[in-house]
Amino acid sequence: MQTVELLVTLKTPDVTALTAGGTLRRRMGYAETLKALTRTDYYRLTLNVDDEAGALELATELAEHTNLFVNPNKHAYQVRIPGQDANPRQEDGLWAAEVLITDAEGASAPGMVDALQGRLGYGDAVAAVNKGILWTLKLDCQSADQAKRLAEEIVVTHSREQGLLMNPHFQAWEIL
Repeated sequence: MQTVELLVTLKTPDVTALTAGGTLRRRMGYAETLKALTRTDYYRLTLNVDDEAGALELATELAEHTNLFVNPNKHAYQVRIPGQDANPRQEDGLWAAEVLITDAEGASAPGMVDALQGRLGYGDAVAAVNKGILWTLKLDCQSADQAKRLAEEIVVTHSREQGLLMNPHFQAWEIL
């Protein structure tokens, strides 16, 4: 069994991410620290294959030859092996924190698995599909620890003045 991540983004500007970023910068006081905010549809695929190369190949086939994940007219996608380090990374002098938001009951997508195993003919090759929203925050701060604290402050809603991107009453979050 191998696990891969399928990241699906819009080819056009994402008005949800633009609106959230603008609100965080202008109304919630993050103009100096939040330099960019992007949103990605996230799928974690558990595949019955022998190695990472086979997993990447199968995930690419699923993205390109099914209509479950990607509409080629409006989406771009990336397939990657999950990272081992759940910390923000430095990019162009900023800290990039990837925060995955899922439903608290679980991110399982049984309907997708049924479609892949049944009508699309992939059988047992696809063991599980988990889905969520991946927010990438580009932060101007001093360290990975500070970026983690700031990402949590921005993401997790505690009041009208703190947090915006997830509701802790029915959603879960993790830094990838």
